[in-house]
Amino acid sequence: MIIFSQHLWTTAELKIGAIFGVLWAIFDMAIGGIDTPIKALAILIILDFITGVTAGYKTGCLSSKVGSKGIIKKAGIFVCIMFAYLLDNAMAINMFRGMVISGFAIIEAMSLTENIDRMGYGWIIPSFLRSKLEQISEEKKITKEDDK
Repeated sequence: MIIFSQHLWTTAELKIGAIFGVLWAIFDMAIGGIDTPIKALAILIILDFITGVTAGYKTGCLSSKVGSKGIIKKAGIFVCIMFAYLLDNAMAINMFRGMVISGFAIIEAMSLTENIDRMGYGWIIPSFLRSKLEQISEEKKITKEDDK
C-alpha cells in the first residue's frame, strides 16, 4: 500500500496530508464534531467574509487590516465553541455548545445582512430589519467613540 501511494503522491504531499489530517481530527474533536449546526455556521461565516470583502471593494474601504481582524474574530468563534463543548462535557449536559453556535449564527446572519446593504442591495432587506440594523450601526459608532 505504501509503495502504491508513493507512485500517486510525493513524500511531501503525503506528509502535508498527514499533518492536516491530524490537525483536522483534533479540531473536529475539540468542537464536538462537524455536524449540521457547525456546517451551517461555517457557511454563514464564509458568506459573511465574501460579502464583507465585496462590500469593502464596492465602497472603496477594502483593507487588509480590517480583513485580518475579521479572520481573527472568525477564529475566535470556533475557540468559543471549543470552550462551550468543554463546559458541556464537564457538566455532563448538552446545552452550551448549541447556544454558542446559535448565538454566533445570528450575529453572522446580521453581519451578512449589513454587508448586503453596504454592497448597495439594501432594497431587498425589509424596512423593519433595516431600521434595526441602522440602530445597531449607530450603537457600534458610539461604542467605538467611547473606546478612544
